Amino acid sequence: MVFTRQELIAELPRVAATDSPRLEVTQFEGQDFVSPDCEESIWAFLGWKRDFASGLRFWMEALQAQGWSGRETYFRPYAEAGLCEPITAHEFARLVAEYGSGLRRPLPPYLVELTGYRSGLRMYADWNDVAAVAAVAETFVAFFWSTTA
Repeated sequence: MVFTRQELIAELPRVAATDSPRLEVTQFEGQDFVSPDCEESIWAFLGWKRDFASGLRFWMEALQAQGWSGRETYFRPYAEAGLCEPITAHEFARLVAEYGSGLRRPLPPYLVELTGYRSGLRMYADWNDVAAVAAVAETFVAFFWSTTA
């Protein structure tokens, strides 16, 4: 599952041009948070390994699914800026718990129950943009948190 930043940059054009396998997507916006004026959003993604040739392909599909319409020129630099820093199951769970703590309803179980965790990467760790991706048993999962505040 783990991919390098060099692989991310090299494969981006090819992966971005291919048809998308199916993703399970859960999105949380302002009204889903305890403080609706927080300007936060969370995207959660699940994809079955049988549908994705690699963790990199899953990651690229999760990135593209976030509605880049009108901002396409920013997509490639954003995608290529991914950190690709390995993280443990504990670190992944802590990140999800920390940034999901302000939600009114629970995060999808696939982000919380990490049984069968294989590997993961911290992709973004900015004050306004946090993301991670992981391989878990039969699936890939991704978590994105951002704020415009």
